[in-house]
Amino acid sequence: MPHQTLPLDDDGIYHIYNRAVGNEQLFLNEQYYLHFLQGLEKYLLPHVHIWSYCLLPNHFHLLAEIRTHSTGKAFSKAISDCCNAHTKWLNTLNERKGNLFMRPFKRNKIKDDTHLAWTIWYIHRNPVHHNYIAGLKQWRFSSYNAIGSDKTKVDTEKVLEFFGGYDNFIKHHSIQLKGFYDSLE
Repeated sequence: MPHQTLPLDDDGIYHIYNRAVGNEQLFLNEQYYLHFLQGLEKYLLPHVHIWSYCLLPNHFHLLAEIRTHSTGKAFSKAISDCCNAHTKWLNTLNERKGNLFMRPFKRNKIKDDTHLAWTIWYIHRNPVHHNYIAGLKQWRFSSYNAIGSDKTKVDTEKVLEFFGGYDNFIKHHSIQLKGFYDSLE
């Protein structure tokens, strides 16, 4: 029996993630990252509040809450439209053909506040986990540095309210990151 991906509900917060097919790269340089971020803004922001994101060369993570006036079906289509637009753009730019993203995209519905806090940290620590950087602040294509800024696609008010302020947001990440490295020793 083929694997069936459940549709997104009409409410809730979802961890959405996807990767490139094979050994392809989604983001070859800064221009590619910025193009995808523009796509997130264009296609997704009408349907979701973005809690966090991280773009890595061959995959991305997104934590998003469906807006009350939208639906899971509309959100799913928006993700598809964003990925398809990026694929068409990259294919044209590189005289390439074919799919770029795995299908279907992966999704996990956030169950509770503990799951929410852990997922935000997990998304932000991805570049450290994959050995692209040593510290969270060093990765430009993550929402970690954008939290607390008014020039971001992230709904920083929701994130900061959830953590109880910017200092607690930073503290949570440093405690979780320290625990992650301690478990490797």
